[in-house]
Formats: sequence, C-alpha cells, structure tokens
Amino acid sequence: MHKTTVALLVAVLGCVVGSASAGDKLSVTANYATFYIPADSTTYMEIYYSLRRCDLGFVGADTGNSRYAGVLAVARVYDNEGKPVDSTSTYFLSQVNDEAEQQRTDTRLFDYLALKVRPGVYRVDVSVVDDVSKATGAASLKVTVPDYSATGLVSSDLELAYEIRDASGESSAGVNPRLVKEGRLVIPNPSGVFEWGPGRLMSVYSELYGLAGGGPGDSGFSVRYVVKDSAGGMVHDYGRVTYRNPGGSAVLSEALVLDSLKPGAYHLVLEAVDLGNGAKAVTSRQFAVMGGEMPARKSAPLDDVQLMVDIAWFHLSEAEKIQLEKLGPQGKVNLITQFWRDKDDDPSTPENPVYEDAVRRFKYANENFSTGADKQDGWRTDRGRVYITYGPYDEEDEVVMSGSSYAYPYIKWTYYRVMGGCIFIFVNDYVAGATDYRLVHSSHPREKHDPRWKSILENEDQQENWFDADD
Repeated sequence: MHKTTVALLVAVLGCVVGSASAGDKLSVTANYATFYIPADSTTYMEIYYSLRRCDLGFVGADTGNSRYAGVLAVARVYDNEGKPVDSTSTYFLSQVNDEAEQQRTDTRLFDYLALKVRPGVYRVDVSVVDDVSKATGAASLKVTVPDYSATGLVSSDLELAYEIRDASGESSAGVNPRLVKEGRLVIPNPSGVFEWGPGRLMSVYSELYGLAGGGPGDSGFSVRYVVKDSAGGMVHDYGRVTYRNPGGSAVLSEALVLDSLKPGAYHLVLEAVDLGNGAKAVTSRQFAVMGGEMPARKSAPLDDVQLMVDIAWFHLSEAEKIQLEKLGPQGKVNLITQFWRDKDDDPSTPENPVYEDAVRRFKYANENFSTGADKQDGWRTDRGRVYITYGPYDEEDEVVMSGSSYAYPYIKWTYYRVMGGCIFIFVNDYVAGATDYRLVHSSHPREKHDPRWKSILENEDQQENWFDADD
C-alpha cells in the first residue's frame, strides 16, 4: 500500500526552526467530491487536498525533540460569472519526531474543506499558507454539483483514495477527524494517479441515494465497477456484486487491484442497480496509472507521459506550456488530466468529447503528414499543427507553380467556420528534399502572414532564402 501520513493534530508551537524560506511555493494537489444528506436535503462539496510535508517549515517544542508545522487552508467558491458564492477555511498542525523525519520526501499530508452548496457549476480556488515559513501554494478546480434531490437512484461522486479502512480502532490522537467518513478513514488521492505494481490497489469511496425497500423482503442492490479508456472502450470489468439494502441510502467502499491495467489514463465507472425496481445510477471518475515497478517496460511511464504532453501541446496556452516544462512526470500527468477535465462539459460521464476529438486529430496528423516511416512525427509538421489546432479543413486544393528551374507544389486549406473564413497555404520546400509542406501564408490573424507568397512562387529571383526565413 502506498505509504502516506495523516496530519497529527497538536496544540503547541515554540521557537522557529524553519526548513523553507519565505515566499517559497508549496506544491498543492486538490480535487473534489460531492455528497448528499437526504435527511435535511443538503448537498456538500468536499475539497480534499494534499501537500508534501518536507516543504513545510517546522518549529521546535519547548521540551523534547518533536517539531510542529501549521498550515492555513482556504477554499473560495465562485459561480460561472466569477462572483463569490462562499468560502471556508481550516488550520491544521503536523508533528515530526526529528529532523530526519521532517526531511523525508515520500510523505504527504491530507486534509478536507467542506461547504454546503446548491446544484450548479463552480470554480473553487484553494490556497494554503505555511504558518512558519509563510510559503504559499494554490490550486483551482472546476466543480459540477448535481441535483441529488431528483427522484430515483442517484450516486455521489467517486472519491479515489490511497486507502480506506475502518476507523473504529484508530486512536483519536493520530487521526484527522475530517478524514473520517461514515466510520471509515479515507486517505484521499487528489491527483488521481496510482503507481502500477503487483498487488497495488486503488480505493474508492461513494454513496448511493434513493434506494427503494430495505425491508425483510427487499432484493437488495448490485454494484459493478468497470474501467474504460478515454474513448469509452472497455478495459477491465471487476464484476457485479449484490448487497442487502440497508435503507434509503448506502455507503460503498472498494479496493480495486490495478495489476491488469497498463500505464495510461482511464475512467473508473460505477454502475449501480436497485434490484427492487430496476432503477440505475452511473457515475465515473478519471484516473491514471503510472509505470512504477513494471519490469517489462521500465521506460513506459516516461513514454506515456510524453504522449499525453504531445496530444495536449497545441491546445495549451503559452503559460501552461511554460508551467508544464517545469514539472516532473507526475506533475505533467496532473496538469494535463486537469486540463482535459476542465474542458469536459459533463465530467459525470466517462466520455470527454473535447479530449476524444483531440486524440482523433493527433492520430490523423501522424497518419497523413508524417515524414518518417514510423508515422510518429506528423503532429510536429506545419500541416499537423494546423490540423490539430483548427480541426479538419472544409476544402483542400493542390496546385503546382511552375518556373523555369523549379516547380513548387502547394496546398491550400480553406476553413469557413474559423475566424469567419480563412486560408492556409503550405508549400513543398525543395530545400527539405520535397518531403514536407511548410506554412508560408495564412489569413488567420495569429498565423504567419505573407501576401507576397504567390508572386514569390512565380518569380525565382524572390525565392532565395525565402523558405529559410523565420516564421
């Protein structure tokens, strides 16, 4: 099981012995899940987040060797128009026994922030402040809150976790009470990224509402977990299990073995059926598997991360590209997973049409515009970039401009629905060995613009160094 440490709540701070200087950034990973309380018709948005313990400043106690750190966390909620809706905050402390424990890089701290919300779509900004070093960190989430009050069977969001266990035997001094849900200690995984390895598990917490029956003759309900790829194809079926109906609602927690999954991005789908009346509820959550200790393909994790980067590259803003270049493999997975999640109009379904369209464009570019025999570099070409960025063209014309010494084939793409109509001109550059077409002109305001292109192709005296000019 993934080694994690839950923040220990204590109450004493002493003289400062900080491990981080003021202004340092804290790396914060955040996610959310929404739940319903049928008894009072209340919906809660739970923001769970984590940060590395070694990034915090610690202070020594008046007695003993123990050290303590304090973190202030704030969640601010905004509606679709950017207007403030609500906010909440919490302050928690963490204890280490010595400096060596403080400096361990494999330990993360976890906590929750909860707010009562109405159904709708929100932006949630999470900020944290180290009380010792004054270092800060932030994360932003797009949150969709469903209407749980509708009749029939409905499911909460799926909350992915490193571990879920019975909390009844836990010492109250060593457990953050906000991590306890319905008698279970849930150590969340906000990143949604799990390491592959023999026997590695992904824990899942969710709740069902609107179950019928619950009496002596009740036929119960069934639950099925399946894993699908980003295109909606079936990858793994964990089978269907039937449970006795405890009443109008039920708490579900499961530990799913990841052995059968290769490194990559997936959707976990929960399908629940009320066997008494046939009502169904379906919900899903994106997650990713990293290569970890997979012996057959040690290079696979980096390969898969690079593929995720390549597919997203021309859809990212310049600021996002700069941020991506500074991150390690897991950070890149987190950023790109969140990028596609933010563009999904309906995160409750396993399908993400925006991402699926991006994959189709990427594959088409490689199949049709690659210069290498392995068909892996088409996305890097000018035609590949334009196709990925703007989608399929509406018209294509192929023309050869003939001169006394050279013949330059060119391709004209016309888009009617981009910027009110625009064109792209690609010329087959003889300097490149006539293997590729380069963009020389477009009427799109953000693309290379050279209205002389046609006259230059017709006049050899103007062609010298033209193809080598910077875009």
